[in-house]
Amino acid sequence: MSDINVFDLDRGVTLALIKNPKFKSNLISIYFARNLKKEEVTKISLLCNMMSIGSKKYPTMKEISRKMDELYGLSMNMGVSKHGEKSLTFFKFLSVSDDYLDEPIFEDVIDFINEIVNRPFIVDGEFNPSMIEIEKNALKDEIEARINDKKSYALLRCIEEMCEGEPYSIDQTGYVDDLKSITAKDIADTYYDFISTSNIYISIEGDFNEDRVLEICKNKFKFNRGNIESIKREEIFKIPENITYTTEIMGMQQGKLVMGYRTMVDYKDYKKYYSLMVGNSIFGGGPHSKLFNNVREKESMCYYAHSTLEKSKGLMLVSSGIELDLYEKALKLVTKELDDVKNGNFSDKDIENAKKSILNTFRASHDSISGESDFTYNQFISDTNLKFEEVTDYISGVSREDIVEAMKNIVEDTVYYIK
Repeated sequence: MSDINVFDLDRGVTLALIKNPKFKSNLISIYFARNLKKEEVTKISLLCNMMSIGSKKYPTMKEISRKMDELYGLSMNMGVSKHGEKSLTFFKFLSVSDDYLDEPIFEDVIDFINEIVNRPFIVDGEFNPSMIEIEKNALKDEIEARINDKKSYALLRCIEEMCEGEPYSIDQTGYVDDLKSITAKDIADTYYDFISTSNIYISIEGDFNEDRVLEICKNKFKFNRGNIESIKREEIFKIPENITYTTEIMGMQQGKLVMGYRTMVDYKDYKKYYSLMVGNSIFGGGPHSKLFNNVREKESMCYYAHSTLEKSKGLMLVSSGIELDLYEKALKLVTKELDDVKNGNFSDKDIENAKKSILNTFRASHDSISGESDFTYNQFISDTNLKFEEVTDYISGVSREDIVEAMKNIVEDTVYYIK
């Protein structure tokens, strides 16, 4: 298994070194974590794009690409995501390990990364206005295109309705209505605040000399730090007064149904959370589940039917594609299958299949360089810091009684239907 060591580089700047000799590459990831705020998500999406297309030393995408080619095909991936009610901006760089090259490049790679994150192409207090307009149009197209994937759109709208007034309802990608008024100076101001107040986590995974890498990172990664944001815990135990039903008419031939639930399970209660995970797998977590075998296959009710957990916010979301005249029947059947799991009406084979499915997926993701890095950061940002073996032990140890206990307080909150 990997050897993981964690260091504090500065206030709110953490470095994790994940040494794993089975990989011939090094993955360098930088995460910027903040509380989700509607007034800044659109600006941060634009900022992320602007940081990736130009810096002081490499002011154009062409020059950035040329430098990446010189670094033996260094690849760069960036984006924004949401972890509970936290906004995450990430930059990931995959490079060849020095052990497989005639001359070392790791320090040059770190110099390049530092150039991207610490020296954006800001002149006279603003980004290039013409490039900002190009990126605004691209982001507008991206946001507006989300409605084309009706399955994802229904899920997004259910969350917005279900969590109205809560930070989790905020779309981390941004809002078209906010784009028009944003200026090149606004994005520069956003950068200065972003780099000084975000919680920064740097992880390096691969095959490397730890002492050398640590020394390079200490010397190279210098951020202008201000008042670091205190990350807030999500509200998990919110009981809905009643179930909210919303129908959106879009002239569909196939209905998209999403049912949102509050689990009432805190992910820091490890035994209960991993019992909930197994219970959810039995309910709707794959081809072995009740939703798949009973609702989709036996009853021929759905084109697809599955359930997912949102760990940090304590949500469970059931998505299905149904015939338009089967809406009421689908609601009843999904509710029946959930009640069966809550009441312990499942076999030992169901438990075995659920555990096997979760563990196989978990182990497969952990075998990739990005999977292990993501797992380590997920544990860090969740303030859980469990090791891989501890998680698998929790999953393996789940009993029937544990599942019933974890599932018993799940309460339905919102039903969103597109037809």
